[in-house]
Amino acid sequence: MTRAGESAGRAVGTGLRAARRGAVRAGHASADAAAQWAGKLEGKLAERGVTADHVRGVVADRAGLLVERAEQVEKQTRRSRRKLAKRAKAVRKDVAKATERARKEAGVRAKDIRKAAKQARKEFGKPQKSSRKWPWVLGLLAAGAVAGWAALNKRPQEVLLEEEAPVHPLNGDIPYSGSSDRDAASRNGRVTERS
Repeated sequence: MTRAGESAGRAVGTGLRAARRGAVRAGHASADAAAQWAGKLEGKLAERGVTADHVRGVVADRAGLLVERAEQVEKQTRRSRRKLAKRAKAVRKDVAKATERARKEAGVRAKDIRKAAKQARKEFGKPQKSSRKWPWVLGLLAAGAVAGWAALNKRPQEVLLEEEAPVHPLNGDIPYSGSSDRDAASRNGRVTERS
């Protein structure tokens, strides 16, 4: 693959060299043909009695006329370019003014259309629901009633400032719960002598 690039480059270089040589040969051949043509032309002109100086004068005159016409065309094109530039400038100004007016009119029309649409919505659209406040009032009243009922039904508990533990009737050192032995026995599942 690396040699493919080299061979392609060699082929391109060879082709370019051949094209250059062909161009040089064509240039030489055209110069030779022009010289031969000029010689034949001078011979034909000499047969008719026209000299080379006369031909040069005619060619110079024609060249002068062509130069004058080219200058006139150039002046006319300058004038026409200036006129076109002025016209284009005026047209641009007119277009800018027209677009500005069109924007303003579009803005005014858009406002009118928005107003008309809003009015149509009011007239033909669904009636808008107003927010109802009485359900909130009822909810607040119900919450207040529940809070008042809860406050009134709650009974105050007696709080003893100092609790004295009752003393056992048989042994004064051990605190006594105050229940009888029968209650304790029934809780334990034992039968006492008193029962």
